[in-house]
Amino acid sequence: MSRKRDCICLSALLALLFLTLTFTGCKHRPLEEMQIIENIFVKVYFDEEIRNVSYGFYDENKRRPEYNSPQSMRVMFYDYESGKLVTERYLNDCGEDEEGYYIQGLMGVPEGRYNILAYNFDTKETKTKNDDIYAGITAYTQNLSDSEVKYIFSSRSDANEYEEPVHRQPDHTFTARVEDFRVEAPGPAQAPDTLKTKSGKYPVAKTMVKSYYFQFNVKGVEYVRSAVALITGMAGSKNMHKDEMIEDDIVSIYFGLNNGKEKRSIDADENTVAYATFNTFGKLPHTEGYIDVTFEFKTIYNTVQTETFHVTDMFETEQVKEKQWIIIEKIIEIIPPEGSEGGGMTPGVNDWEEIEGSITI
Repeated sequence: MSRKRDCICLSALLALLFLTLTFTGCKHRPLEEMQIIENIFVKVYFDEEIRNVSYGFYDENKRRPEYNSPQSMRVMFYDYESGKLVTERYLNDCGEDEEGYYIQGLMGVPEGRYNILAYNFDTKETKTKNDDIYAGITAYTQNLSDSEVKYIFSSRSDANEYEEPVHRQPDHTFTARVEDFRVEAPGPAQAPDTLKTKSGKYPVAKTMVKSYYFQFNVKGVEYVRSAVALITGMAGSKNMHKDEMIEDDIVSIYFGLNNGKEKRSIDADENTVAYATFNTFGKLPHTEGYIDVTFEFKTIYNTVQTETFHVTDMFETEQVKEKQWIIIEKIIEIIPPEGSEGGGMTPGVNDWEEIEGSITI
């Protein structure tokens, strides 16, 4: 009987201890603190009408820049009040309908009030930073290392000779924004809410990058093995939530040049053209007076020739403002070294060599 009484007492003690822990050790959260997740259907169209890339070519016979539609999109929901990133997702369900090309997908988003930014995430050269704040997220490209500068621009012995850092070209970076979007608790059996602008339309992403066409005349093009160009006074980055250039970020960008003839002429007196389409975040508004473009030609004789032109005033012409065509009328003459043979006796190549590390445009 004593053992039985002891077991009953122990059981009663354990039950009392359990009740004590239940009511004193646990805290119930109020229902209002629990996050309710809403499914949001996101569909973003892309405006792919890009001058000098998909339309508006200076010369239809010239080689066009390579371009592929975006395949991946990053969608970011920022808290409307604090500007902090709340949730994000990468979408890659691509399609096309009567409205155009799009990327779509579903996202789980907590109840709240948001500013939303979407952009294509499959760019090679365009990077982002300060992603966690809506007003801080910035698109930029990396600068060239000293060794890259010395290799590409062999006429310069030191990267520090440039007043501005030399940057890579940005890829076409498409951004779409929807501000003050409210996510509310869904009703019973309610279909997913749809992300739309205040006008009730799907957001459309437009590129933050401009493509300029460049062309000039060359005499003695048969002596050229490769050619590159460097343009100063360009924007090195853009604020993505407003699509505005960062005005204190001034850089130079480089790009390769194409030979304007399919086959080399053996006539050294015949002129042809060198041309390119280059990408930039834009010409900064306060860089008046010092936008230069420098061309460097590497010849088949292992010599280097450079030419520099001042092009600031050209950016004020209607042709550049409206069509983004920079056409230099002056002829650049490539001069072979003294004592070398020219004309038909000169060895040549069918096309200019690509510079390692340059960007395909």
